[in-house]
Amino acid sequence: MKKNDIQSGVKAKVRDSNIELLRIVAMLLVLIVHANFSSIDPPSQAEILSCPLSSFLRSLSESLSIICVNLFILISGWYGIRPRLPRFAALVFQVLFIGLSVYLILFSLGKVESWKITDWIDFITMKKVNWFVACYIMLYICSPVLNVFCENVSQSFFRKFMIVYFAVELFYVHERFIANGCSPLSFAGLYLLARYAKMYPNRLTSLNRKSDIAIYFLTAFLTTVLSIVHTIYTGRNDGTFYGYLSPLAIVGAFYFFLFFTKVNIRNRIINWVAASSFAVYLFHINTLFFATCYLATIRRWFSIDSTPLFVAKTLLFIVCVFTFSIFLDKIRLLFWNVFTRLFLRCKSCFISPNT
Repeated sequence: MKKNDIQSGVKAKVRDSNIELLRIVAMLLVLIVHANFSSIDPPSQAEILSCPLSSFLRSLSESLSIICVNLFILISGWYGIRPRLPRFAALVFQVLFIGLSVYLILFSLGKVESWKITDWIDFITMKKVNWFVACYIMLYICSPVLNVFCENVSQSFFRKFMIVYFAVELFYVHERFIANGCSPLSFAGLYLLARYAKMYPNRLTSLNRKSDIAIYFLTAFLTTVLSIVHTIYTGRNDGTFYGYLSPLAIVGAFYFFLFFTKVNIRNRIINWVAASSFAVYLFHINTLFFATCYLATIRRWFSIDSTPLFVAKTLLFIVCVFTFSIFLDKIRLLFWNVFTRLFLRCKSCFISPNT
């Protein structure tokens, strides 16, 4: 099976439901990350000392979820992106459709003002897309070069390159061109890591599923402990250990991903939901919705509700956002299918049967 991008609206002939399930899980982890330390500050020194259990659990939740972005790039690298204009056009259409839908919904509810011409220009040219979308588009465009590299160097050279690449990347992790994992360069490294694992299986990638999932939980536990100790002894709750390029986050994401590659599932419902999973990201991260609706709502609940009630309301909110986004994207797919059929029909009118 060739599953080449996060989700472009183009159906594959066969879907690996285990990886499709991973897409769903990864997207839920994104929602959890944004509902945790993105909405609420990490536990402070005083909070850890006064409420150690809740602080530990909140930090552990972040540690278990921070692998989310890395998972999507590892999936792309595992199958290899093979850029095609229809796929890219479908991806762009999805970004624009979800963005326009968010604007129309909030505008009809009186939550946003009418856009000016400059706003429409920025929207159509995608100048205000989220950082992940921009980075993924760059990875998509550059993927042929990465593929040529993978297919034309020796295993030894590939391995040495990866070691040097990640060493240098971690050294410059906080520089703007690396941005702690929020950059096309970081995506390229994860993409190559997955390609190497797929092309050259070895002892480290061929562990059993129990070992894979155990390593994932171990990295999450270590991240939590290191974060709490760091906050207690420095007094800073700056999320030092929660960057996407944290070695523990990379290792955890890698083995969590490998766990799913070793699961055998065939399920049409999973495939149906996963086909629209990227829409969940596009919907909730939209600049009109994210800060004023998603983050603000969760932050308000955290300040006024008891812990059990906060957790229950937040989980229900996450499920509602996820579900609504999936069904919204199914509408997008209907429009896209109509558009492509009309395009092909018009194209055939201009092509002579004798050509």
